[in-house]
Amino acid sequence: MIYVSKAKRLTWLASLFFLTAPFICAQNASEIDPMLGADKGGNVFVGPTLPFGMAKPGPDYGDNQANAGWQATGNLNGFSQLHVSGTGGGAKYGNISIQPMMGDADPHRSAAPRQQEHAEVGYYSVKLANSDIHAEITTARRTPIYRFTYPATAKRTLLVDVGHLLMKLHDSPHRYPEGQVVYSTEVKVLSPTEIAGMQASVMGWNIQTTPMKVYFYLVTDTPAVSSGTWEDGKSIQPGSTAAYYKMPFTMATLPQPPAPIVSTGAYLTFAPGAKPVMVKVGVSFVSIEQAKQNATTEIAGFDFDGTRKAVVDAWNKAFSTVRIEGGTPDERQQFATGLYHSMLMPVDRTGENPLWKSSTPYYDDFYCIWDTFRSSTPLLTLLAPHRVTEILQSLLEIQEHDHFFLDGRSGNFSGRTQGGSDAEMMFTDAYLKHLPGLNWDKVYQAMVHDADVESPEPIRFGRGDLDDWKKLGYLSIEHSDPAGGPDRPGSRSMEYAANDYAVALMAKGLHHEADAKKFLDRSQNWKKLWYPEAVDHTEDGDVKGFIWMRHADGRWKENFNPHLVGTWYQDNFYEASTWTYSLYVPQDVRGLIQMAGGAAAFKKRLDLFFAPNVAGRYRYDVGNEPGFLSPYLYNWIGEQSSSAKRIRAILPASYRTGTAGLPGNDDSGAMGSFLVFNQMGFFPVAAQDVYLIGSPTFPKSSLHLSNGKVFSVVAENTSPRNVYIEKATWNGKPYNRSWFTHEQIMAGGELRLTMTSKPTHWDTGDPPPSMSDEAGKAH
Repeated sequence: MIYVSKAKRLTWLASLFFLTAPFICAQNASEIDPMLGADKGGNVFVGPTLPFGMAKPGPDYGDNQANAGWQATGNLNGFSQLHVSGTGGGAKYGNISIQPMMGDADPHRSAAPRQQEHAEVGYYSVKLANSDIHAEITTARRTPIYRFTYPATAKRTLLVDVGHLLMKLHDSPHRYPEGQVVYSTEVKVLSPTEIAGMQASVMGWNIQTTPMKVYFYLVTDTPAVSSGTWEDGKSIQPGSTAAYYKMPFTMATLPQPPAPIVSTGAYLTFAPGAKPVMVKVGVSFVSIEQAKQNATTEIAGFDFDGTRKAVVDAWNKAFSTVRIEGGTPDERQQFATGLYHSMLMPVDRTGENPLWKSSTPYYDDFYCIWDTFRSSTPLLTLLAPHRVTEILQSLLEIQEHDHFFLDGRSGNFSGRTQGGSDAEMMFTDAYLKHLPGLNWDKVYQAMVHDADVESPEPIRFGRGDLDDWKKLGYLSIEHSDPAGGPDRPGSRSMEYAANDYAVALMAKGLHHEADAKKFLDRSQNWKKLWYPEAVDHTEDGDVKGFIWMRHADGRWKENFNPHLVGTWYQDNFYEASTWTYSLYVPQDVRGLIQMAGGAAAFKKRLDLFFAPNVAGRYRYDVGNEPGFLSPYLYNWIGEQSSSAKRIRAILPASYRTGTAGLPGNDDSGAMGSFLVFNQMGFFPVAAQDVYLIGSPTFPKSSLHLSNGKVFSVVAENTSPRNVYIEKATWNGKPYNRSWFTHEQIMAGGELRLTMTSKPTHWDTGDPPPSMSDEAGKAH
């Protein structure tokens, strides 16, 4: 199989143009490559979808274990209607699979090798090599539409497998199995052109114990000459109009992976013919009636081409708020695709909430806020603030029903919580940036409740282990898991401290002075885990002082190990080592520098953190979100040139074009938005109104803001060699700070940087704000 996307062909053509033209001014959807990052753990969704679209129809390949359905090898098993993008862990969705085949219906021989696979924004196509069927897909918001061109020589069949799910055949050693399980199915042939039904499933990465029901209504433009159904483990029943499945165990007796692979469905067989068979699949989380309404109202007739054009138009509109100039075709494709990935999740399911009725926007598939609050949400705040307002309105309403803020949510079910309560970071970020449309007093009360009240299910929402946090100032090894034993006490303590600072900032802004002091004091709890005697004997000498875990009686965890990287239900850190979490104090970098021994010692620590050829997650891992801010920490010690050096080394080493183009899970756009910010030349400090200056890839980036103004970053002479800032001006006046505020952006104007090939001591003046300095308090 040779995959050549339209975006790649455009890149080749653009390469010729780029040799003679210094700038390509328009940023548009044609530069997106949906396949970029689909392989090697990137796990992005490759099929068509709208910005934040609910329907994500796409192919499921191989053993059906891929998180977003696509695999580089293996046969095509069918096209399912719902997928996530960029996630890790156990797969979610892959519901309601349809598959064309020649001849009589036979689900057991329907898988097909692929040929001529092709993807571009709003469109996916592939040829089934064993039958020469050409399959094409595009989609409306809740209604995928397919065009199947069969050979005209024999009967043509369409299978609808209502039992299909993306599975996890071999689970990782967590307390809970992450593999999805089919709970029940029902399917009915309504007429020679209609099939409808429902699938209910449980589990998946978010450990969903309440069945998620997905309803569908399928309609074709071609009447079938015969139809039938099949039930799991039974043969095809021609002429049958209904089939059902109910899992033969309870939630308490769910099997460990592999869960049963269930195949239950219906089929339509059409007479031979050369005309393509058009298929619409309305999807709903509410009812079959709603699914039918979606199918009949979202797409007029079977207008495939018009629907496809509408998707492209929607993406062009979404991209209209940002413009880049210059850059290589590959850099532009990476930028466009990073933007694209940032707008795939969470998913707008307004009107599709099966749990309660409301006029408030409803979003699902937060997967997870731990990944996205640092870069994706701040990017959307600049590019689509109305969307962020809707997302936050939805989060607040979900909190009213769950009573705590979620970190992860999928299938209308909250879970899991990877770190702290990072929705607090999102709300404070929006508050400080003056997003409209939210009742901030109501938000604040919810945040205080989240920060102060023990969650009954902290793995699903809210915070746990608050007795330790309030009494000891850290989560102890013994008490960090309500079920008994440890659960990521090091990393969760560091996040709780950052979360409390976010609560303190909102408390201060709303004049709750006593609360502000309380949460400000708690935000300094990270110091209680600073183990001054911990030493890493590195290749360039000893580094002393690290974040480390403590017992409830105050003793340090035995046998300090700077290489230790943990996961769920362990007594250390989540997905990173002490090196990363010892640098994660975004609320008080000035205090961290002092704790680490001053500016010189801190620079040595950072230099070693980014040292090349260090394997695994022992030190810096660009594919892990807790380290996103770390390349910019040099800005606090007047070494902005070192930040520039690190950023411009990280991007080309970690990001590229093609299916292996991402440094790991895209994490719902977190990796893409990290790239976008860095290519523009600045990066946000989440839950603050501060942005840090880096080193722009592009000669010019412009943001067309919601207030009608334009903010631009111009980088004169930028190139792979010219990565350092020699001087800066803001609206033509000398600018001597390595940071700026959201208010400065929203005022519009131009930050102009003169780039050079050698590090310079650009006078950056006062460092960015920190909690422990007077500038931070005043700010």
